[in-house]
Amino acid sequence: MNDSGIKFEVHLIQNFAPSNLNRDDTGQPKSAFFGGFRRARVSSQCGKRAVRDWWREQGTVSVGDRTKRLQQLIADRLMQDEGFMGKVKEEEDRKAGIRVFTEAYYSGTDKKKPDNTSVLIFIGPAEIDVCAEMIKELWDDGTKEVTKKGKKETVIIKGIATIANEVREFEAKSGAKKEDGDESPESEDTEDTGKKKKRPKLGVVKEIEDQIKSAQISADIALFGRMLAEQPGRNTDGACQVAHPISTHKVDMEMDFYTAVDDLNPSDEPGAGMMGVIGFNSACYYRYALVDRDQLARNLARKTDRKNGRWTEALGESDYQEADKVIRAFFDAMVYAVPTGKQNSFAAQNLPSFGLFVRRQSGVPISLANAFAKPVRPTRDDDDTIGLSVAALTMHWDTISKVYGRQGIHSVACFHLGYGDRLNGLGSFAKDSVNEAIDAVI
Repeated sequence: MNDSGIKFEVHLIQNFAPSNLNRDDTGQPKSAFFGGFRRARVSSQCGKRAVRDWWREQGTVSVGDRTKRLQQLIADRLMQDEGFMGKVKEEEDRKAGIRVFTEAYYSGTDKKKPDNTSVLIFIGPAEIDVCAEMIKELWDDGTKEVTKKGKKETVIIKGIATIANEVREFEAKSGAKKEDGDESPESEDTEDTGKKKKRPKLGVVKEIEDQIKSAQISADIALFGRMLAEQPGRNTDGACQVAHPISTHKVDMEMDFYTAVDDLNPSDEPGAGMMGVIGFNSACYYRYALVDRDQLARNLARKTDRKNGRWTEALGESDYQEADKVIRAFFDAMVYAVPTGKQNSFAAQNLPSFGLFVRRQSGVPISLANAFAKPVRPTRDDDDTIGLSVAALTMHWDTISKVYGRQGIHSVACFHLGYGDRLNGLGSFAKDSVNEAIDAVI
């Protein structure tokens, strides 16, 4: 089957009570200037994190981990194998071996925390399983037949255990030399040749790289993508674009001065035990995201190789079925997942008041953010900020549809909380529930 050319869009209007959902480096709510006015803002990364947490809680699709503790994830898998645990009983031996593997196939080790990788690794459960199996396979020394000068020879291939021991010896010698003033832990002088001896490491085998690359990818990696700086061949192009939600109106940041009373203060010592300030705002946000169905299907099916600018494998019906499951889960999470920032202090658990789902086949995807380039302003006759925002968005939709045409629109559906008189040209696409709206486009 050829690529479908289908893209899905989600547009939401969501009003939050006073909150600090996403903080900047000073602890204040994030903001941005748009249309010449300051707007409340939530970063797209914050929204993606909320989606991943929602998926993990609901268990609807597979979710990976973004962590420096890759070695621990692999160790946890290996501990489930009684045979391997009986063979490699010492924890330090297992740690050293896992470290040798992750340095070869993922990233260098954090010099201050050797149990961590030097960078964050975004990895799915299936890939962890493959890594554990490969470590078991490579643990012991092996042999390989090679041809040298026309003669076949059997050579020994060092296993992870052997290399881990060599690394320990190397680091012990390097540590002793460092105490004597040698600042180079990556190499040491040999007594015979005077040349630098490099730190032992595991050789990378293409077949193992291919097995890791072909492991089933988790839904969040397939959707949002990942970058492995030291392993660019395993990068994943994200199938989803997520905009930074911005307020449909201009905002003024507010400050909450708070105090905490010391319950055991003597009566003759009045006053607070501590005091401080925290920033917050209350805003009605426009949220937008775009999903490329073909890219998502390819990521999930691991059919991402190209040759001469073309895909080497065609997508099948089952590939699209898997992609549609993730898209449905993503739409659900976009509606129901709320950022957790300062929620214990504000409890801003507010769901969207309006949602629009669009399915396009070819055509140009369109954000409706410019509906709010001119901030929504309550008037004496109409002070409903949410309703004004819904009306501004739907009127902008109508204008774009008139000027630019359908742009490949295949299906449209929306839901709302009592704003039927604000829908303009989208009134005929209104559904009674979120599920019905999602069903109408997927």
